Amino acid sequence: MSFYEDAKNFIENLPYKEEPYKSRNWGHAWHSLCSYHGKLKPAIAHFLVKNFSLPGEVVLDPLCGVGTIPFEACLQGRIGVGNDLSKMAYVVTKAKTEKVSQNEAYAALDRLDQYIKANKANAFECTLPYSDFGFNGKLPDYFHRETYREIITARNYFISKGEEISSAEAMIMACLLHVLHGNRPYALSRKSHPLTPYAPTGEFEYKELVKHVKDKIDLSYKKAIWKDYTPGKALLGDFYDIPSKIEGADVIICSPPFVDSLRFYINNWMRLWFVGWEPQDYINAELSFLEGRQKKNMDVYILFFEMCYHVLKPNGRMVLHLGKSKKCDMASELSDRAQRYFYEIYRGSENVQNVERHGIKDKGGTTEHQYLFLQKR
Repeated sequence: MSFYEDAKNFIENLPYKEEPYKSRNWGHAWHSLCSYHGKLKPAIAHFLVKNFSLPGEVVLDPLCGVGTIPFEACLQGRIGVGNDLSKMAYVVTKAKTEKVSQNEAYAALDRLDQYIKANKANAFECTLPYSDFGFNGKLPDYFHRETYREIITARNYFISKGEEISSAEAMIMACLLHVLHGNRPYALSRKSHPLTPYAPTGEFEYKELVKHVKDKIDLSYKKAIWKDYTPGKALLGDFYDIPSKIEGADVIICSPPFVDSLRFYINNWMRLWFVGWEPQDYINAELSFLEGRQKKNMDVYILFFEMCYHVLKPNGRMVLHLGKSKKCDMASELSDRAQRYFYEIYRGSENVQNVERHGIKDKGGTTEHQYLFLQKR
């Protein structure tokens, strides 16, 4: 079928809404490698990759978050490439798309363990660092004092790596980010929430960092199946730098931040802190990240489409998963700004006003999920 017919068929059927794909827990175990507020449903990514790319093709997501789309591409025998400006997102994407063996992960964890044992006594003395920082509670209030000492030491270890983090280090860091906070015994924190670290409750109980990370590693590899997996690549940086980092892409599949979505850096504040954010970074984020910049002017997408045009191969395809609200029709806004570089092939939508909220009180004002299908001029 043609691109138009494939797009029309996808919108008319929305295959991810059928069994077993509509199940909350459907998908590869590593889609849950690290909890993340605002993550695209794996089933949607699965069918976008399956229906609009071919095995062996390079599938690029320029705004990949925690890598749901590029990872799904890797699982289906494509070369999944994910880019993000957030180091947290980059680390999790790298762990998924540049998979290492379980023994390599253990070796990286052993190096972290040695560092913690050698340096944790120097993490702090009397005054707890970041005692005045936090959005739903002060950071030290989430942890037993000795657990907090190990977390501070591990944070220093990963920050010292800079951008040169290895794939094995990315794996253990992703697992650590997952267990940093939650509402079950796997979490290093007191009882909170796995997506957004709400104010903690319960006893201050010492939890050994390395043991909890190892348990997460063991569980992740135990559940993983790698039948058609093809290694991909993770990129860290602004989207306009992508053409200098890869040779080209056959397909771009992407879910940009929805205009009325909640601020990702507030919902994910603790995990962002662990990867190196300081209090001032949360103030500057509105100006640095696309999520904030687009609220001031949607023309930022002109640069986005220019980049996509240059990185796509001739006749390259693009599929965008967007969010419509009462304030903004993203498909119309982006289609207008794409005209210089792309033909609009098709568009469609799905009403999502009654979607699951995962215990989050406010999920933003998105009323429809939109799909915009474009082809390079």
